[in-house]
Amino acid sequence: MLSLMSSIRERGYYKLSEPDALNLIDIDKYTLKNVEERSRDNGEKDLPEDLTQKLLIFGNYLKTKYIDPNWPQSVFNKFLVWQGVDRDNQGWHTDLFENYDIFFLFYFDDTFPESGGSINFKWDKDKTASFQPKKGDLFLVNNTRGFWHRAESTQILRRTASFDFNTITGI
Repeated sequence: MLSLMSSIRERGYYKLSEPDALNLIDIDKYTLKNVEERSRDNGEKDLPEDLTQKLLIFGNYLKTKYIDPNWPQSVFNKFLVWQGVDRDNQGWHTDLFENYDIFFLFYFDDTFPESGGSINFKWDKDKTASFQPKKGDLFLVNNTRGFWHRAESTQILRRTASFDFNTITGI
């Protein structure tokens, strides 16, 4: 099995698990308002302040545990949380235009092959990996050129958060 640094540089992702964060964040207490187009503004405040604080705490925990040991000059940019899979994310893509070079995807719900919702990674033009995320799964994703990802559509509840970082020194 590749180490975190080897995997993030060679394949563009590394699979982790942080099940204790499910209790910290307790997403089931909240209704997410921007459920499909996660970064489009619906004119309403998306998240209650207490949920915002919990997600910031978890983002800083991720920085301390996983990012700082490898990229000590990194900056935690932001988090997003959404429900569903919008069409833009169903094709192979990078998020280079969003101006961060590494990010985490954290899953609040189980997905299953028969109901969709997988996360897929591609590198070296034709090498791929696919996962059916479970509650508490966490993926560290390389957002630099040469690495792609996509989400499979699903009709089940699929809530996800991303935590975006700039490593400053590069991956």
